[in-house]
Amino acid sequence: MMAVFLSQMLVSATATSGELDAAQGFLAPLTAAAPDRGPVQWPFSFVYGEQASADLLATCTVERAEGESAGQRQTTAVCLREPASGLECRWEVTRFLDFPVVEWVLYLKNTGTAETPVIKDIQALDCGLPLTRDKGARVHYANGSECRLDDFAPQVASLGPNEHDPQGAWVGEGNPFRMGSKSGRSSCGTLPFFNVDMGDHGIIGAIGWTGDWTAAFYRTDTDVRMRAGMRRTNLKLLPGEEIRSPRIALLFWEGERMHGHNLWRQFILAHHSPQVNGQRAEAPISCATWGGNFADKHIEHGTWWKETGLPLDFLWVDAGWFGADEAKAGATVFNSQWWRYVGDWYANPGYFPEGLKPVGDALNEMGLGFLLWLEPERVYKDTRWTREHPEWLLGPIGDNSLFNLGIPEARAMLTDFLSDLIAEGSIGCYRQDFNMDPRPFWEGADAPDRVGMSEIRHITGMYAMWDELLERHPGLLIDNCSSGGRRIDLETISRSMPLWRSDVQCWPNFGATAMQGQTQGLGLWVPLSTGCCDREDTYVFRSALGPGMVVIMYEFEKDTNNHFDVGWLRRRMAELTAVRSYFVGDFYPLLSFSLADDAWAAWQYHRPDLGEGMVLALRRPASPFTTMTAVLEGLDAAATYEIQDMDSGERRQVSGQDLADTGLDLKIDNQPGSALLVYRKVK
Repeated sequence: MMAVFLSQMLVSATATSGELDAAQGFLAPLTAAAPDRGPVQWPFSFVYGEQASADLLATCTVERAEGESAGQRQTTAVCLREPASGLECRWEVTRFLDFPVVEWVLYLKNTGTAETPVIKDIQALDCGLPLTRDKGARVHYANGSECRLDDFAPQVASLGPNEHDPQGAWVGEGNPFRMGSKSGRSSCGTLPFFNVDMGDHGIIGAIGWTGDWTAAFYRTDTDVRMRAGMRRTNLKLLPGEEIRSPRIALLFWEGERMHGHNLWRQFILAHHSPQVNGQRAEAPISCATWGGNFADKHIEHGTWWKETGLPLDFLWVDAGWFGADEAKAGATVFNSQWWRYVGDWYANPGYFPEGLKPVGDALNEMGLGFLLWLEPERVYKDTRWTREHPEWLLGPIGDNSLFNLGIPEARAMLTDFLSDLIAEGSIGCYRQDFNMDPRPFWEGADAPDRVGMSEIRHITGMYAMWDELLERHPGLLIDNCSSGGRRIDLETISRSMPLWRSDVQCWPNFGATAMQGQTQGLGLWVPLSTGCCDREDTYVFRSALGPGMVVIMYEFEKDTNNHFDVGWLRRRMAELTAVRSYFVGDFYPLLSFSLADDAWAAWQYHRPDLGEGMVLALRRPASPFTTMTAVLEGLDAAATYEIQDMDSGERRQVSGQDLADTGLDLKIDNQPGSALLVYRKVK
């Protein structure tokens, strides 16, 4: 029998007064109209010429302007002006009234008539958390996505306490823990979220930047220091020019670390999740098909889902629908040349003789949404945009160029182009992929005294394009892919959803263990995403369970008559529908993270507002264990809960005290196999 290794302390995603006070206490001295202390220690830094920002800003005039409170947000703008050169430093900060969170963006503007000195090492976050050296501290973080088995696997780095050497000095001083992105995509390598755990309290932080970022954490005698910003900044500002920093968010928690993570999940759901028609978007159920198929076949797929009465939000038409590739029956991602035509974003007449409109119209008439794949930032050699707009491209490097969203005219054209395509095809979900590393394009375009500028302009241009598309099409959902999960950060998840978390799933019969790891690792930071089921297998389906799901039938359904068994799929979809609402609740991993084939994976989702939840356990192929005990979290010890086994239908009643003390015994005979149980508080 296996047992869990996590605390039984009841925790939930409700902020305490102490946590709210901690957030307010962090912010109050910085936003007060007349601070009653010495020079302000701003939580950001940069170097201006050869002068540290702390010295520069101490000489600046300061203006504070309170914004209106709206939607549980109180905004303040603090403007610091350096009169000699005309540098304006504007810190726009938001305090959330319903969560212990503060977040900000730093803007630097040249209001003078000459170029500024070079501004370098811009750190959007640079501050300390009080903690004496004898106390322990750790940084919890996660892998990013690199098409690997361990995508999003949780990680931890110790920050001490360090020991004294014989001379009394602290060993390890000046050796910070560093983390960062790879090659210009925000969640390639490392996910841009962290939790500084100081035992009985801590801070969860996020870096909202869809390019290159870096962060460092280290100890002093009195605090834990945190620094984060863009990877490279060494630039002057021209007259009238303005730039922005990455967005920083900090959540203050106390007590149990998982309480902090669940507070964070609920904060993201409330304030940083995409909106559709003014409401928080749900993670959809999608059926993914290869785009290189004939229009009537795509309509047949939709008709099959409609006629079977199975729940489906989107028919997903992936790459291969565009350009002049040979139109052939049985095309797949592996036997076509779709990649040669990125830059020719016009429907392949061999597949879509009348364009995308007939497919979109037919799907909408069935009550289904149309999800369409594009990759507009990458432009392949000899495609239409290389001929028509070479002045809007960075590169080439090899066969690819980067469409420069930092040029306003280029961004406007692309926004109009995508908007027209969305309208023509009645597209409900725009899927933006990005299958190359942008860093070398930005670096190649920057002058020595403008390092970082190409990246800043491109990334802020992408935000502007997405915001414009969402404003024009209020019902639109954006799927954020980027080679599978390599652009997940605070800014993108506010506007989009990662429906394809890793390209590990691109290969036929990919291992379900990898997807289980994605769920457990990513779920601590990002509550809305979807896993993938690519075969008629209950273990794989349950490995993909989440707030939505991607279903792929037989290599992107190249054969429209080769669907999953309807009876099996109906049972699985009924199961997904029954538990779907629980995934926006509190999340509790019930076993230590492992990707071993001889282990189990298990987690609980709990809705304290409903008094309901679910437990999912997965016995992997080589596990010798047939049972485990799951100690449940977040329950009312004084209540009785009815537990239902979703396989047998068996129901039983157990006290909340017993579920929290002795736990719930789970038995799985199959290898691999799964167990799914739901529970509700008995009124």
